[in-house]
Amino acid sequence: MFNPVRWILTSIRRKAITGLLIILLSAVFLIGLSIVSQARKFILAEVQRRASSVARFVGTDLASALSYTDPKSAVSDIVYRISQDPSVIYASVFDVNGRVISQASSRSEDEVIRSLPLGELYDLQPDEVRYHVSDTVLEVYRSTVMAQGRQKYIILLGFDITDVSSIVAKITRLIAFNAFIVYIFGLLALIAAVNRLTEPLTDLTSGIKDLGLGKLPKPVPVRGSDEVGTLSLSFNKMIEDLRQYRQEVERYQKHLEDMVGERTVALNAANVELTRINESLKAANEKLLELDKLKSNFLGIATHELKTPLSVVGGYLDSLQDGFAGELNDAQKGIVSETLSSCHRMEALISDMLDLNRIEAGRMPMELMEMPVIHVVQKVAGQMIPLLQKKKLTLDIREENMELPARFDEDRITQVLVNLVSNAIKFTPQGGRISVSAKRGAGKGHSFFQISVADTGIGISEEDLPRIFEEFAQVGEPGKEEGTGLGLAICLRIVKAHEGRIWAESVLGQGTTFHFTLPLA
Repeated sequence: MFNPVRWILTSIRRKAITGLLIILLSAVFLIGLSIVSQARKFILAEVQRRASSVARFVGTDLASALSYTDPKSAVSDIVYRISQDPSVIYASVFDVNGRVISQASSRSEDEVIRSLPLGELYDLQPDEVRYHVSDTVLEVYRSTVMAQGRQKYIILLGFDITDVSSIVAKITRLIAFNAFIVYIFGLLALIAAVNRLTEPLTDLTSGIKDLGLGKLPKPVPVRGSDEVGTLSLSFNKMIEDLRQYRQEVERYQKHLEDMVGERTVALNAANVELTRINESLKAANEKLLELDKLKSNFLGIATHELKTPLSVVGGYLDSLQDGFAGELNDAQKGIVSETLSSCHRMEALISDMLDLNRIEAGRMPMELMEMPVIHVVQKVAGQMIPLLQKKKLTLDIREENMELPARFDEDRITQVLVNLVSNAIKFTPQGGRISVSAKRGAGKGHSFFQISVADTGIGISEEDLPRIFEEFAQVGEPGKEEGTGLGLAICLRIVKAHEGRIWAESVLGQGTTFHFTLPLA
């Protein structure tokens, strides 16, 4: 349903036209009403002035007539004569008591009106005039005093003012017609002024709607230098800035698209190259796996095949050293002893290689048990007594915390401790000290058991320390100490198999400390 109030309120132009229309209509109406009212008052004042003049002449004549011998007849003649005036409807003379002295009328007696009460008439001063308007009749009251006796009489004249209403009606129609003409021209001027005022706002509103829809509007015309003109200039500058920004964005976007195209081509070429490299790496990896498998098979076969003849050779050398084939001279004993020592080193190397091969192949069986580590430490210490006595070394076992149960494979951890303690014996000069200690630690959300083997030996340089756990790594002076170079590598793999870690701390010339961790039970 059409709502005119809502229709007006939804537009500044319609609100301005409606408001100014109401103001214009009210102004024209009030001005016309004021003009009509003033015209009526002016015409009525003229009529009153004329009536007052007539009443004054009548009063003068009446004052003269009252001094005659037959005043009543003279008064009647004056009243009759004045009633013959076309503008006079009736005339009457009465005393202050309301008693009619004489009266005459050009109409019926019933039309004679006395509107003012006697109380007001008593207050009339000599020659004072009062007026009363009733419909189309103007009543004029005037007092006059007779010279003898000073008796006061009241003159009442009724004047016809029908022409006054007619004139006022004509003036009203004329004013209404002129007001209508003024209103029409004012309305046209008002609409033109409002259109001129709101047209820039309409252009701005349309431009803002286009911006809201993502379009770039055309600049709006600038009309004048007022606030709306300033707003139009600001809007046009904003549009120009947006146009420049959009062009810059489009240039940058095109630049990015070009860069993306170039990068895409480069990435495609890189992907092709990476695919080729991956295929090469895959082939190389398969080749390495094949070579690793061949190496493992070769090491397994070689170590197994070498171990049997070495055992036979070692047995014969032991028999020769024991005099099975007769007494040997000193030179022969020396040769047999050196050969037997080399066989023992070869057997140790073969054993280490077998262990390393089993660990890498995942074929080394492990039986994890929960027990205190003190038992393993004491067993290793008992095995190392001959070597310790030979170099006059002291082994200090610090049993504090070693009673805590840890989870490990007894044989494998024994192998780790044997390697670490035997290395400490090898690289510690005579009279030195070796210590084994343990403590509980925590890190990364779990608890662990840490075992440390420290010596007062020659130490390891900072350059050699990072590679001591590599296979066949030899540190220190070449040929100084004998070894396979696989012991620490085997220790590293055994500790990792227990989900622990192993590391070393050393100061050259002062000694080395090896640490490794095991999970607590």
